[in-house]
Amino acid sequence: EARALLDACVRARTPQDAARGAAADPEALVPLLLEAARGVSARCHRDLVHALRVAGFTP
Repeated sequence: EARALLDACVRARTPQDAARGAAADPEALVPLLLEAARGVSARCHRDLVHALRVAGFTP
């Protein structure tokens, strides 16, 4: 269920919004967000990686 929510977040939000969502628990959420983004597209994954770096979460 959590993965489905993260997948929806990655699809519906900007990469920057998704990256901000990782702030609550970066160690747990960053890998899950990246996995969800990978399932969407290579571009989505790349954009999220960039947004995470800008937000201070180095994947």
